[in-house]
Amino acid sequence: MAESDLRILANPNDPSGAGLPSQGTGYDHDSLGLFQQRRSWGSAVQRMSATESTTLFVDALLTIPNWAGQPPWRAAQLVQKSAFDGRPTSANGYSAEVGENYLRQTDRAAGVLAVVERDASRLDCGASDVMPRGDSASHGLPEGYALPPDTSQQAATAIAFALAQLGKPYLWGGTGPDQFDCSGLTQAAWQRAGIPIGRTTWDQLRDGAPTIEAALVPGDLVLIPGSQGSLAAPGHMGMYLGHGLVIHAPRTGDVVKVTTLSAFTTSGVSGLRHIG
Repeated sequence: MAESDLRILANPNDPSGAGLPSQGTGYDHDSLGLFQQRRSWGSAVQRMSATESTTLFVDALLTIPNWAGQPPWRAAQLVQKSAFDGRPTSANGYSAEVGENYLRQTDRAAGVLAVVERDASRLDCGASDVMPRGDSASHGLPEGYALPPDTSQQAATAIAFALAQLGKPYLWGGTGPDQFDCSGLTQAAWQRAGIPIGRTTWDQLRDGAPTIEAALVPGDLVLIPGSQGSLAAPGHMGMYLGHGLVIHAPRTGDVVKVTTLSAFTTSGVSGLRHIG
């Protein structure tokens, strides 16, 4: 809020960001994006992406000893290194408060956070309304299901983990062990197999290698628009099990379950990724 008023800002002083989507223009040195990050932070694409720039900020925050013990405005100052460093100068309006520019935003930030936390109780991965097959006790997994015989050992491990989560409740942002969201389930499954992948649907859209539906093998990731995403920016995902089946964590109020690939992809396919 202090840096950009929550807008992705372009900057004529850094033409590399000129062709990227923006919500306004800033003029502070060569700063770009939500956090007004300068060239040393990363590429223009990274700084002009809400997801990537936030990752850059959080990565820097986590390197600060005892960052969680700091007041938020001081922690922000330690990352951003603004002119509000506690030494009164004309650049900071002669403020002696470390991070005062961020301190001023505390009430607004608390209001936004309250909305986010309230909405988190009902947000989901944007799963489409797809019907599982099989009875309710099996959560859609057909009786007699078995992995195709040529499944790799790592994929078999990942799938075994995923299937062990059947019936566990959906939680937006959940990464287990008792609740999962869609990408949290697939990440945890592949972690069990010893292969790290990204945390979010957007991250996992770029993990592994692209594949096609005709070449899908068990363990591959299937990314779809869901109810709130698009073909370019998937809002939901699952893991292919073979035999035309997908396991996924659908939405708040639902549980980890199995559905058919054809039902899962009725809204289109955003990406298919081979992991391992």
